[in-house]
Parts: sequence; structure tokens; C-alpha cells
Amino acid sequence: MISAFIFDLDGTLANTALIHKEAWEIGLKRLEIKNDVKIDYLLGRKTSDIAKLLGGEKWKELMEIKNEEYLRLVEIKAEPNECAKELVSTLMSKGVRVAIVTSSNGVSARKVLDKIGVKYHVLITSDDVVKGKPDPESIVIALNKLNVKPMESIGIGDTEIDVEAYYSAGLRGIYLLRSGVPFNEEKVRERNAVIISSLCELFELIS
Repeated sequence: MISAFIFDLDGTLANTALIHKEAWEIGLKRLEIKNDVKIDYLLGRKTSDIAKLLGGEKWKELMEIKNEEYLRLVEIKAEPNECAKELVSTLMSKGVRVAIVTSSNGVSARKVLDKIGVKYHVLITSDDVVKGKPDPESIVIALNKLNVKPMESIGIGDTEIDVEAYYSAGLRGIYLLRSGVPFNEEKVRERNAVIISSLCELFELIS
């Protein structure tokens, strides 16, 4: 019996994973910070964690610029991924509990959710946790708020970070959506993740 679905937000329900990347690149350019860190492989982590890895001593300034640019870009570019709204609304109509667990802060997450029009029962953001993904803390908090057990729950994300968090939390099933964010296919399959190309694949299954 599946009682709950836990969704990542950026790259999973919305096309915003690469918008985050663009905002980081703008911040780095504005502050003239140069490094060899691949932003693509950091996506999915808490904003503050990424800022520290990219910005060094300027991490707070970088994070501030990134957040401002992200909100501006969301207004212009954010859209729901294909079948995202249909999948979530169908799950909720069937009595399945839905949580959205994101590494974005509360302001950014709510801005995106308002823009794409996706509903939910519980929202967990980086503001609600001490340790961000891949630590399972945010997933455990969501499960507790939904009042469901891990083995009654399915997790859906688009990064290795999501897969690791779901796996560590002991979820019954994990789906990894191809969103343009790179991942190690062998590694995620070792975590029993099923790789999908579109949320429409899940929508067809539950329909």
C-alpha cells in the first residue's frame, strides 16, 4: 500500500534546476569568482552549502546575488514539467499524501510553486532542516508530518542527491527523472532507483 509520494521540486516538478545554475553563474561572474567546480554536480544541495563550495570567503555575498537573480529568472522562465500538475492532482484525488522536499529556501520554493500551480500537503525547504540533502533529515521530517512510514512512500527526484536522501530514509521506491542534471547511472541503480524520462510515465501508471 502506497500512502505517500515525496517529490523534489527543482528539476522534478518544475524546470528550475538549470535556472538555479544560471543564477549561480550570474553571481560568480558579477563577483569575478573563478574556479573549476562543476555547478551541475552541486545542484540539489542546500543553497548555503553550494555557496560555500563556489564562493569561498565571498560565499554570503554570492548567495545573496544568486537568490535575487533566481527569483527574477523564475518569474520569466519557470514552468511545470510535463505531466507534473496532472500527476500530483491525480495522486491527491486518490487520497495519496503529497510532500515536496526541496533544497531551496522557503521564499524561492513558494515562488516556484505559485508560478507552476502545483498543490501539496506538506512542504519542507532548506529553512526547515539543519542538514540538507543527501542527508535524509528533510525526508524524515516530511514522513513525520505526513504521518506515514518509509515503506509506504515513493520518492521522486532528478539528482543523485535526491536518490541518496530517499535511499537513506528507507523509502519503498525511488524514481529518478532525467532533467538535464548529470548523474552516475550505475550509482543510482545501485540505490534501486528507476530512471524515467518524463513524469508522464508515472502518470500513466497511476491512471
